[in-house]
Amino acid sequence: MNTWYGKLPEPTVKKFTILEWLRIILRGFSIILLICINLGAFVLLRFIEKYLLNLRLSYKIVKFVSQTALRILRIKLIVHGKPMTQNGCVVANHVSWLDIFSLSSIQEIVFVSKLDVSTWFGIGLLARIVGVLFISRNRNQVLTNNLNFEDRLNKGEKLLFFPEGTSSDGLQVLPFKSTLFEAIINNSKTSDLYVQGVSIVYTAPDAEDKRFYGWWGNMEFLDHLLGILSINK
Repeated sequence: MNTWYGKLPEPTVKKFTILEWLRIILRGFSIILLICINLGAFVLLRFIEKYLLNLRLSYKIVKFVSQTALRILRIKLIVHGKPMTQNGCVVANHVSWLDIFSLSSIQEIVFVSKLDVSTWFGIGLLARIVGVLFISRNRNQVLTNNLNFEDRLNKGEKLLFFPEGTSSDGLQVLPFKSTLFEAIINNSKTSDLYVQGVSIVYTAPDAEDKRFYGWWGNMEFLDHLLGILSINK
């Protein structure tokens, strides 16, 4: 897995109290139930939208699920500015898997993700169902990636990608990888495309490490997930 390693060591994995484990179980079950209930409706609407291109209700389900998940996690969403309405791409810094909920809560977008995410247990299947565009990191696949990218843009989808290429501790923005911008530049010769930059900033709960919401380095996904589910906020 391609990841970023900071100069400072990662926060240590905490040991949970009984009360924290209760929060983990309750919130985790609530989010799983939320996703499962809405997944069937999403799949049905996606099938209908193949024949009714102007019907985009499936995005509203993703938006509802994302907003509700953030409420369950006790994360308050504050938005500055307005999502763009034009065709094109959204680019944002990448802090953790929480970015999916945060960004989908405010805008109808399709995520661009590295190919190996498609093989992750559970998450990979869910990502394929919701239409995530997977790209390969191999240099010999750049042309194929750009063609797939352009195809999605030509269909009117608003794509979101993380030009840093990996997540960080949330306190800084890593150098951008320019490859995906090529698809926008090439496609803009024949159509009007826009790019909107978005900054994601998380404020850590009281008494927690200021990098609390960041997921990077050698952090295990499960440990990071449990830590966020357990927080009393």
